[in-house]
Amino acid sequence: MDQIRHLIASLLLLLATTVASAQSVSGLSNMQRVLGYTLTDSITTSGAFFGTADTYPVGAMLASGSLEDYAGCKIVGIRFAVSQSIGRTRAFLYKVEGNGINEVYSQNQRTYEGWNNVFFNGDGIEIAGDESLLFGFDYVETEEMAAAEQGALCGFGEEDVANAFMAYGNFGSGEGFYSLSGIGCLCVQLIIDVSNLPAYNMGVSYLDTGFKYKQPGETIEALAMYVNTGREDVTAYQYGYQLDDRDPVVFDVSDLLVTGKSATQEFNVTLPSDISIGMHRLATFVNTVQGEAVTGKNTRMEQTFAVYRDKVERSKVYLEIYGDQASPYQPFFDEALSIAKKSAPYVSVAKVFNTKSVLGIDEAAYLCDLYAYTYPTFTINRAYFPGEAAIAYDMNDYLPVLPADMTASFISDMAYQDYANPAFATLDLTATYDAASRQLRVSANGRLLPEAEAIYGDLALTLLVTEDSVKSRQSVYNQATGRSSYNANYLHNDVLRRFLTHPMGEQLSATDNQYAAEFTTELPADWKPENMHVIALLTKAAAAITEDNAKDYDVINCNSLSVAEVMTQGIENIQLSNFNFQTSKFFTLDGKPVAPSQLRQGLYIERRADGQTRKIVVR
Repeated sequence: MDQIRHLIASLLLLLATTVASAQSVSGLSNMQRVLGYTLTDSITTSGAFFGTADTYPVGAMLASGSLEDYAGCKIVGIRFAVSQSIGRTRAFLYKVEGNGINEVYSQNQRTYEGWNNVFFNGDGIEIAGDESLLFGFDYVETEEMAAAEQGALCGFGEEDVANAFMAYGNFGSGEGFYSLSGIGCLCVQLIIDVSNLPAYNMGVSYLDTGFKYKQPGETIEALAMYVNTGREDVTAYQYGYQLDDRDPVVFDVSDLLVTGKSATQEFNVTLPSDISIGMHRLATFVNTVQGEAVTGKNTRMEQTFAVYRDKVERSKVYLEIYGDQASPYQPFFDEALSIAKKSAPYVSVAKVFNTKSVLGIDEAAYLCDLYAYTYPTFTINRAYFPGEAAIAYDMNDYLPVLPADMTASFISDMAYQDYANPAFATLDLTATYDAASRQLRVSANGRLLPEAEAIYGDLALTLLVTEDSVKSRQSVYNQATGRSSYNANYLHNDVLRRFLTHPMGEQLSATDNQYAAEFTTELPADWKPENMHVIALLTKAAAAITEDNAKDYDVINCNSLSVAEVMTQGIENIQLSNFNFQTSKFFTLDGKPVAPSQLRQGLYIERRADGQTRKIVVR
């Protein structure tokens, strides 16, 4: 169990009965609380199964930041529900560190139908507040359970939540913990001793300010969530908001908020007409609870946004796919994408394979690490859509189920929405290709609005090349048999082949708000230039891009061109009788020399004695 893999896999987790249960947590003292994706004894799915007899470690993962409000408290046990006894089994707690996991605690205990409380021996494990924890139990599925299609797994809720149901096994590209779907949130919880928490306290758990780009006078419709992090129920609290360093606005609330529960509040903020262009921030906070000042790290949260007055139209939208040749869902996505591209000519596409795939490149690994919590996923302009859990989009649950044209409509609709967003710099792209030397020279230039510097500071240009019809292996799913296998002759399109710049871009220098840059690369002999595209991206210049600042590095503007179109520019129609075969040499478009006697009708490169080259069509 040395790796965690986040792959949303639609497995044979069939749902059995729907049951009702009490809306309370049983078997805990008044100083104990549960923590996890479920917070009550409620069960909505009962009897789910894998369909193959085995022992499956299952659980949920709380990411870093989820435990901050409980720093100093102790984990004293684990709760989980099963619809029938699975005998004596292990409850476990792991700390997630990088791509690995380290066991913190495990304990064996006999199980019974319903909720099982496993209290740890000893004083418990203290919470630091900045760790990521994976917790759960060993689910044992017997031959009888698999044959009867009646398992023991229990879930809560109708929707799947990332990391709320994880299982260890080989559900994709190798063994590891995968995030699964099919039963909502797995019924598993941490038991926390909260005796050292203050009686009354609240924090901010969520703030949504809408899309990043806004204009003076626009009204922000903000949505925020405030959570009771104290030991006692709350009946009165005060929250507010603050725009930049302006005077805060405060609201009083007199509603019951049970400990551990959240309350949602909406408020509108109208931006002043004289607000400056550039980055601004809107913060929300909890001020008092039951008349007392709040304490802790999470009593305030802020979101940044950009204000603009002038804009330019986007040249194109950048669709970046994070692919995996070992995922049988990749072909479903590829089919939908091919349809979407026909209805969205303004989209430029690059498929970034993970480095474990044959087509993966090391320079792009940071992109998969930043965005790909599962495969395949994709981003549009690497931009965050308000309300989403992540920047990237995942459709794995729908790919095998929905018709390809329906999935394609989702992709094209999302792309068009970003196409309508403002840009603050133009991006023009030209290129030349010398078939004899296989050198591709790309030039980019454009104009910067004042907003570009005010919002982003320094800008960076990223150039990359992609190739279509690349033959390489791919896992494919056979719906008739329900199994996947490898197709060694699969044709991949939009494959990221190389960056012409640094992967995070080259910082631009502008004179009188104009910029220009040129880069050259030599294409390998086995790449087919007629199947290639050049894509140019403008972003904020980056020293490093992390999960904490990724929202600042959306694509400002994008453009692309076909190398095939570049190759056909300026072609001359030539008769064979016009050549001086003693002074010219001839090459195919992929750079292979051709003897004059072997010239046939078609497209060639002529290199003259003076070193000049030209494209010719032999008639």
